[in-house]
Amino acid sequence: MSVNPADSSEIEAQEEEEVLEASFEELVAFEGERLEEISNVVLARALQRFEVDERREVLRKVSESKAADILAEMDEDAAADVLTAMREHRAVAMIEEFDPDDAADVVAELEDEDRERLMSSVEPETAEDINKLLSYDPETAGGVMTTDFAAVKDEDTIEHAIQDIRRQREELENIYYVYVLDGAGHLQGVVSIRELLLARRGSRIVDIVREDLRGVCAPEDDREKVAQRMAEFNLAALPVVDADGIMVGVVTHDDVLDIVQDEATEDIQKMVGAGADEGILDPIFDSLRKRNPWLIVNLLTISLAAWVVTFYEEKIAQITVLAVIMPVIVNLGGNTGAQTLAVLIRSLAVDEIQPRDSLGICVRESFKGFLNGVIIGVLTAGVVALFTHDMTIAGVVLAAMVFTMTFSGFAGAAIPLTLKKFNFDPAQSSSIFVTGAADMVGFLVFLQLATWVL
Repeated sequence: MSVNPADSSEIEAQEEEEVLEASFEELVAFEGERLEEISNVVLARALQRFEVDERREVLRKVSESKAADILAEMDEDAAADVLTAMREHRAVAMIEEFDPDDAADVVAELEDEDRERLMSSVEPETAEDINKLLSYDPETAGGVMTTDFAAVKDEDTIEHAIQDIRRQREELENIYYVYVLDGAGHLQGVVSIRELLLARRGSRIVDIVREDLRGVCAPEDDREKVAQRMAEFNLAALPVVDADGIMVGVVTHDDVLDIVQDEATEDIQKMVGAGADEGILDPIFDSLRKRNPWLIVNLLTISLAAWVVTFYEEKIAQITVLAVIMPVIVNLGGNTGAQTLAVLIRSLAVDEIQPRDSLGICVRESFKGFLNGVIIGVLTAGVVALFTHDMTIAGVVLAAMVFTMTFSGFAGAAIPLTLKKFNFDPAQSSSIFVTGAADMVGFLVFLQLATWVL
């Protein structure tokens, strides 16, 4: 009897929805066998909504291996909270069940006292791996790599190498490539499982090793560069080698997917002044601490725009229609800058832009803003003329719209590029600065033109 993929997907979707919508009382009532069959990712998402003690009670119903897999899919700080609340022997078992990179991520979020307490009970070999990973900056290749990888010696025979890999299988979650090391651990090359299986009997690893390695990383390499390198070479894993040529770990494709997702969400949140790592379920005061400084900056920028308006109070009082039109011009100007900013941040993230391109990009984005200003300005001026029967006001609107949108296109490119030049994060609240600049220029240009012409 064949399985219909559509029916299977529908059943999985229904089960996922049921789990995600379940209350704590409903989820904890599930049989352990049923929980074991549910996706780790789905259970992790469901548990994120519960209190720590409730998460722990649900995890008691599954095996240690399953519980560790679920915690590995949760946010590191949430998983750390659960570990802290567990009995010590079970928390230690969880740490030992984690892959080394997941263990390091979670342990890093523990309070110092809890970290020392739990790590003192972890097996020495596991503790050594975790501490080694913790020594690297989390934003680097060393911070995202795992120390578990398949390795054989260059002088091994094929048969001995295969037996060696079989002995390693308990420690390795996935085997993407088999790395060839010399006696001191220096990386010599790589062989694939296919090459191992098809090699002639009696051959040695040195006879089939490929030495033309691509994508080799240093532990200090920025993790975004690592992700770009993996995409460039289309590899499932990248070896990480220290300054002495000794292989210390691998960055796998699932790590890179996490990097891409994290960097994308960080950039989106930082553009508007939210915390880079902030989640919607974070404690209220943590969110306030991350958001409030940039709201104060936003207050300052918008206050400058409002200050510009105070110089034209008499003119606005004389021609009240100006007060109606002002928000239209500044909002469209702000949106123009935001569009440019979004595209530019994406291009910077994928390394499409070189320093020599900056001037050309600013000119191009200014011209795009100009063309959009002409189109939108003509439409807006037409509507204004229709309702006011005053072509002079319509002309002012057209001119102000063109100038404001041209400037906004320029600002949307120039501000993040300038931040990048001075080694600031170009995504960090660029939207606040671009919008503030567009508002101030929009008010100034429109009201000054109205003063001169009307």
